[in-house]
Amino acid sequence: MAAESISESLIASAVRVLLRVAFAFEPLAPTAITVLMNQQLHRYKEAGIVSSYKTHTKRLGKYHYRIVMDLDLTGMQAVHLLGNIFPEQLSRYGRWFHD
Repeated sequence: MAAESISESLIASAVRVLLRVAFAFEPLAPTAITVLMNQQLHRYKEAGIVSSYKTHTKRLGKYHYRIVMDLDLTGMQAVHLLGNIFPEQLSRYGRWFHD
């Protein structure tokens, strides 16, 4: 077998260091998750997809989180949202769920 090249060795070392750094910041993930979700939900609110929202992320353990989203939706917003999440399941009921 061929010996590991210098570049492969450097890449492997760099990946190990980056993983250690990333894992050191893992307890901060709930804050980052909440911020990213709020940014996206704010875009949805501006577009009229949701009326209002609240999010909260709690760290349950290492790499385990509980994300709570409280969305206020009108009937049409709910149908639109469910249609995007479950398009196959709602397609057979399409005549009842139209814009």
